[in-house]
Amino acid sequence: MSKLSFQFFTPVILLVIMLFDAQLTQLISTNVMTITSSLFLIFLTYSILQHSYRYMMIVAFVMGVIYDSYYIGVYGIASLLFPLIALFVYNIRQTVFANRLTRIFTVIIIVEAFEFFSGAMTLVFQIAKFNVWHYIIYQMAPSLCLNIFLAILLQTSLEKFYGMTKAKRTLQNKTKL
Repeated sequence: MSKLSFQFFTPVILLVIMLFDAQLTQLISTNVMTITSSLFLIFLTYSILQHSYRYMMIVAFVMGVIYDSYYIGVYGIASLLFPLIALFVYNIRQTVFANRLTRIFTVIIIVEAFEFFSGAMTLVFQIAKFNVWHYIIYQMAPSLCLNIFLAILLQTSLEKFYGMTKAKRTLQNKTKL
């Protein structure tokens, strides 16, 4: 796939993954436990390496606005957090994409940071009232287990799809003086 077509299809892929996340979350959640799938954040993390900084910031912001309108109903939470995640991953990409273990840990940190900060923002701005311990035990912990499983399960496929070996060589060439 050419770089131009890959650049065009990245937002489409991310949008489809975001919609699939909603269906998966609805399917596996119960009345007691809300298990949130974060395939979107996993794909976003891998997409950052393939595109320029400005492009990914725009894509992350637009996807954040769509996420806010689709999931949360209040604009500003994901549209702030997704570009911050993209900025964070973009700045540490040379360390993150060095090996498989760091990729897994980065994905875990990003997914849980998003869960934590979105929950904290809804609590601070009184968008929703909930018990923090109940939120951690019945939403964050099960979501963490699911997303660790998904990240490990999809890692090899995502590395092939995003061409991690080619990307690693590109990063090495960019860092040489």
